[in-house]
Amino acid sequence: MTYQPREFWQDRLARHFDLRGSGETGLSMAYNRACYRLRADVLTRALRELGFDPRGREVLDVGCGTGFFTAYYLERGARLTGIDIAPVSIETLGARHPEARFLLCDVGETPLPLPARGGYALVNAMDVLYHITDDARWETAVNHLAAAVEPQGLLILSDSFSPMESLAEHNVMRPLARYRSLLNAAGLQLAGLHPTHVLLNRDLGAMRFLNRVPALLLAADRALLPLGLGRGPYTNKILVARRVKSE
Repeated sequence: MTYQPREFWQDRLARHFDLRGSGETGLSMAYNRACYRLRADVLTRALRELGFDPRGREVLDVGCGTGFFTAYYLERGARLTGIDIAPVSIETLGARHPEARFLLCDVGETPLPLPARGGYALVNAMDVLYHITDDARWETAVNHLAAAVEPQGLLILSDSFSPMESLAEHNVMRPLARYRSLLNAAGLQLAGLHPTHVLLNRDLGAMRFLNRVPALLLAADRALLPLGLGRGPYTNKILVARRVKSE
């Protein structure tokens, strides 16, 4: 095992402090932009369905990376705290968004920093947990995320929620049952599971030449997702959980 998370992400983000660094380094910026636009579409729809408005609310962006979701929540008026294990992320985003707070922190090691009121209305951990490859650290991370959510608050995270083989060494997917068990024990219950793509952000095999036209894939996925596609084992999904009782 050669994957060292701090070193890996510091090096990767230092070389690509853009959507490629937190997305697919081997594909174009246009492709990565399409993937993130689709994630934002799905997230917006999920929050709207739950009646959650980030404006004026305390939001924690875990694994803030190159800042896509940081900007997403700030543009919607959230009071945002961002954490990451890569110093380059904290330093760059701190300079870019002086209205927010950024802290160097590893969710798999230490409890998360809390606001004065004691919890966050929303904890966002998009594309984070499957990069924690050690199982014990992953369980610790899930528990730390859950503990940071205030009563009736939301936890947002993403995974394929099914075991997958032949992945990169920095990716380990876990089944939905394991997430649900940990979250329920921590006082959170599943409030939604939303596929984030159908054709984008996956191996298209013999059709991979379509990656050169990401706008076409984006349009196709925007049409296909409302039809219920994207729920198979090889696509990522956004899980929304809500705290339903105090610890």
